[in-house]
Amino acid sequence: MKTPSNLSFYSILSIIFLSLINVSYSQEEKLVKSYTDYHKTAREIVYLHLNKSTYIKGEDIGFTAYVLDKRNKKPSIYTSNLYVVIEDSNNTIVKQKLVRVNEGVASNIFEVDSSFSSGTYSIKAYTNWMLNFNEKNYYSESIQIIDLEKQAKENTTLAENDIDAQFLPESGHLLSDVSNVIGVTLKDQYGYGIPNAKGTIIDNNKNTITTFATNQFGIGNFQLTPTITNTYTVKLNAEGRAYETSLNQEIEKKGIIISLNKLKDKIYISLATNNETLNTIKNQRYTLMIHNGNSYNLMDIYFTDNTVITKVMDKDNTSPGINIVTLLNAEDKPIAERLFFNHSGIKIIESSTVTTSKTTDSIAFNLKFNSLNPNLKNSFSISVLPQDTKSYNKENNIISSTYLKPYVKGIIEQPKYYFTNTDLKKEYELDNLLITQGWSSYNWDDIFKGAPSLSYEFEQGITVKTNATSNSNDQLMYSVNNEGFMIAEANPKDSYYWIYGLYPEDNTTINMSEITEAKGLKPASVYLQFFPKAIPQLTNKTNDLIYSEKTQELKRTNYSKNNFFKNQKNLQELDTVNVVSSPILEKRLKQHELSTDRFGRVTVVDEQDENNLIMLTDYIDQRIKSERIRTQSSNDSSFAIGRFQINYFLDDVLLTDPSILEGLFLADIESIEFNRFGIGDGNRSPNGFVKIYTKKLPSARYDKKTTKAYEFPLTFSSDKKFYIPKYKLYQNDFFKNYGVIDWKTNLTANKNGIITFKIAKPKVPINLYIEGIANDGSLVSEDKKISLD
Repeated sequence: MKTPSNLSFYSILSIIFLSLINVSYSQEEKLVKSYTDYHKTAREIVYLHLNKSTYIKGEDIGFTAYVLDKRNKKPSIYTSNLYVVIEDSNNTIVKQKLVRVNEGVASNIFEVDSSFSSGTYSIKAYTNWMLNFNEKNYYSESIQIIDLEKQAKENTTLAENDIDAQFLPESGHLLSDVSNVIGVTLKDQYGYGIPNAKGTIIDNNKNTITTFATNQFGIGNFQLTPTITNTYTVKLNAEGRAYETSLNQEIEKKGIIISLNKLKDKIYISLATNNETLNTIKNQRYTLMIHNGNSYNLMDIYFTDNTVITKVMDKDNTSPGINIVTLLNAEDKPIAERLFFNHSGIKIIESSTVTTSKTTDSIAFNLKFNSLNPNLKNSFSISVLPQDTKSYNKENNIISSTYLKPYVKGIIEQPKYYFTNTDLKKEYELDNLLITQGWSSYNWDDIFKGAPSLSYEFEQGITVKTNATSNSNDQLMYSVNNEGFMIAEANPKDSYYWIYGLYPEDNTTINMSEITEAKGLKPASVYLQFFPKAIPQLTNKTNDLIYSEKTQELKRTNYSKNNFFKNQKNLQELDTVNVVSSPILEKRLKQHELSTDRFGRVTVVDEQDENNLIMLTDYIDQRIKSERIRTQSSNDSSFAIGRFQINYFLDDVLLTDPSILEGLFLADIESIEFNRFGIGDGNRSPNGFVKIYTKKLPSARYDKKTTKAYEFPLTFSSDKKFYIPKYKLYQNDFFKNYGVIDWKTNLTANKNGIITFKIAKPKVPINLYIEGIANDGSLVSEDKKISLD
């Protein structure tokens, strides 16, 4: 009886054990599914390279946008619409525009006009797709505007109590009876870190426990083993003043904390608890997850007899850039998190040599990049400023905006610093910064919901939706930006016409015509809907400005925009000539007038032509033969798509589908140019062309136009020329500190990996501020001093 009883007992244990394994596996499977579902949706990030960060009113803000795939850091292939807005310190939009992205790159300008006054502004850039996510994948940068006429003056004196001191435990919890690393951030009233401050930690018995100091950004750390029965005071000495504050952190009786150390090529992750907690969590499953939104690694953690568990990882087995270490309990609830940065594997390329060649009034630069693959798409932007400039104090570069900012929740002062001439000291300072950042930008409540709700689409141009015509046999044609008439595609499912991928610029209209069987071409009276029709606003309205720029005392100097004058042709007064009118003479005079500056034969359509040949295509067939314009077959006489090798234009718009002319009446046409050899049209029409011009006023027979224009509620900003201010003096302090020499965009390396550009010969030594991307995910961010001696 005893043996069967024992067997039964062990069987029950086995069942319980297997059940626990199945539960554990099921929970882990649920965690992985939620995580992968949430992150499998593509993300984009954007960086703006600005030509400066401080602008004088009247200048241009030049920018180049780099839109990247967040996973592989390569140029995004999904989006061609980018929104760029400038907000004041109250988050009120001052300027905004839609710019077109081509292969991940776009360039444009903002004019610093009367919309601005002296002060600090934020320039932001984002795509519609970014609005689906809570992570801060959009770009934001502080810029300073100075109005020399009405310069704002601010009190920069540090108020006695105006200091923000925060003490932040390494993984978000201050656990009793365990050695905790506590990060320190000290900021003044502008959001600047208070450098070189010193602090002392005092317990309730007035004993000095430890000390710390802050770096140039007001960041430091110290170790503390707190006890529940103790309270801690912090005494500070900052900028010559003494402060006293409490530690202001709850000491937790139970819990687990994460501590992390990097040593050469190893990452040491320690999970620490205290004895009181250990007694309640023995043999419970915890999950340690190392992830970054693109990849992840899971480890099961069980506390047994030790209060500290240490896991060692090779640095090469972690992702380049930010890695997030999250500890989850048995119910998969995140209880602690720590961020660390892996510099290895980030593709950063640098120029190897810079050579120059000079002429009397210009200087040409050749930047050589040995490690750049010139066979892949690449693009660079370069700001050229005086070497003593004070106007280029950008907080970000393309590396920090790509690998750091999208993954942290808080505002970082000068993230560019950690990725400029990076050394061991800066790597240590970056790790210290991440201690103070707490949880990452990924929200675990969102992650556990799985795939995010996608309310905003990838945008590629403007989409137009229009109702169908009254006659199902009629067709709609449209033209935008004089790019040629196209036939609108009807959707048989919803009986609407959909027009995709339009890129209207500035005040462009869409011209719509209806091709009818009965009346030929007529204006299309339809109801149009546009997507997008307005610039969407960021739902995250957090003020991203770190500070209000401290006052810069400037003296006004003489500089002005280039003056542009329209040249007028010489006018000559003619004697009055009385002409006796006749239809034949009027036609000849009209043809003579229209033939000016044209190389083909121009004919004016008159009433006799309209009566003899009703349709335009019959008239063209007849005239083509008489003009001896070459076709595919000398026997061709009918007008059909693909029959002619020549090009057809309607009101100077090239027709991609000439068959739309088949519905036009001759009564709607004013004149036609027949050009046998295509002279005057470049290389587009080697076999000749026919240019058709419709009547500007309704014909006597048909009281109508052929097209109807509709305005776009939102258009793309056309490429604007960046203007370089003219200065009266080029050797004074104003120019050296705030002047502009040049701004170059859309530069591409040649097959030898060399970028070439030319600028006007500068009067002072210069700096080149270079940013760029390559299609293999490589990034470029360099500041180069150039001496012209």
